[in-house]
Amino acid sequence: MISSTREDDVVTIWLDRPETRNALGLADWQALASLADDLRQSDCAAIILSSTAPRAFCSGSDLKEIVGLATDIPAREEFRLAMRAALDGIAELPVPVVAVIEGACFGAGVALALACDMRIAGPEAQFGVPPAKLGISYPVQDIRRLVGAVGRAQAARLLFSAQAIGAEEAADHGLVDAISATPAQQARALAEQMAANDPASVRALKTTLSLVDADSDGEMDALFDAMFGSAGFASRSARLAKA
Repeated sequence: MISSTREDDVVTIWLDRPETRNALGLADWQALASLADDLRQSDCAAIILSSTAPRAFCSGSDLKEIVGLATDIPAREEFRLAMRAALDGIAELPVPVVAVIEGACFGAGVALALACDMRIAGPEAQFGVPPAKLGISYPVQDIRRLVGAVGRAQAARLLFSAQAIGAEEAADHGLVDAISATPAQQARALAEQMAANDPASVRALKTTLSLVDADSDGEMDALFDAMFGSAGFASRSARLAKA
């Protein structure tokens, strides 16, 4: 089950399928996509957190459903599109998103973590991308994010070997941004800090980050210029002028 709670300007997205170690099925991906769509207009920072921590963040897509795709050809596209809508929906949110990873983070769980802006792991977290063990592939969009985080050589090692790595090695390669004995508390503090800033500015900065590798300098320059006319800047600059 996917659910969310809001406290002040921080939204927590809960992964809550303890019976599957948070392996997500079709309905879960659809619910996550719907939740991401709801957050698009919200001024907040978000955390993705497992209710089963530290046992698992997300152990991937539900294998019981994936097995059925061997013979149910029409269901393959439905499943792929639902997963894509959820992962891209999280990645394209205009608000910052932090993944809190404790325990297992495998397969589509790694893709979900990579769709977030930042990843904070517990010391016992484990990461693996095992489609090669199952005889399947990995979506190109998610491979692109994996390469962006760890580089092509390390992405190839993770994909081709299907080897699981620990939190420290994941941090060394850039898959994890921080390791904490209390990752949920650290993520909450970070989210509160981000949410306290001007929301229009944070949205503009996230948009610019998404365009850094694109041939869109003109678009980024226009956004930079436009932000000097924002209500947030008018309010905050007036306070600074009086200081």
